[in-house]
Amino acid sequence: MVNDNFTDEYYERAWAQIVHSISPQEEERIKQTLSLIPEDCSSVLDVGCGDGRITNRLISCCSKVVGLEQSREALSHVRVERVLGTMDSLPFIDSSFDLVLCCEVLEHLPFKIYPGALEEIQRVTAKYILVTVPNKEHLAKSLVICPRCGCRFSPWRHLRSFNPETLVKLFTGFRLHILRSCQSIKVYPRLLIDGARFVGLLPKKSFPATALCPQCGYHQAGIQTSLVINAGQKSSLLVRLVRPVAKRVVPRRKQATWLMALYQRI
Repeated sequence: MVNDNFTDEYYERAWAQIVHSISPQEEERIKQTLSLIPEDCSSVLDVGCGDGRITNRLISCCSKVVGLEQSREALSHVRVERVLGTMDSLPFIDSSFDLVLCCEVLEHLPFKIYPGALEEIQRVTAKYILVTVPNKEHLAKSLVICPRCGCRFSPWRHLRSFNPETLVKLFTGFRLHILRSCQSIKVYPRLLIDGARFVGLLPKKSFPATALCPQCGYHQAGIQTSLVINAGQKSSLLVRLVRPVAKRVVPRRKQATWLMALYQRI
């Protein structure tokens, strides 16, 4: 049975560890997201605003900015008007904002909340919706195994995957105005990566510090992390020897890591 308090426990724990930790890649993604906000937007609602890493920057370009978040820990770092709540029940009247911003949130929403959240986002915006999501994430391959109970789950609590085709049909009553890919990387074929892990050329997946097992509540990475580190040390020499050959022989394809979609009301 899944822990009923899993959602709250996960986000409070995760935000306590990652608050204000912004990588160069995320910094670039934030800048690109802000560049997509239309000039005729004076009011913005950032749903799932986290610690305000984007929300707090909107003050310079919008006269009214509100951040909504379900984590008290994250919300305590937001410097604009803030609301503790969930996306399937937004406490605002229809068309309250020129734009609703939803960055890296939709992939996390529980199935019972997701449809209502999409409806609520459309209801409270008068003009635009701006969404960012991971691109073509292979959910099954991202799962980790709890070392205590054996439960397989997404360490980042990603529950659905998006691609350009699904984004086109995401909202009714809105047209996709701009679709932009972000941070393209070269990836090896999935079968090659799985095979390399199987024979020990690549270390097995680690159990992230922010991961929380939804079944038993396990959240200490000690045992599994040490095993992963040892495996990584043993295979590092092989990896250094094989990598140059693999780059020349094995074809890689470019794939955008993230997608950004700006919608305009019809």
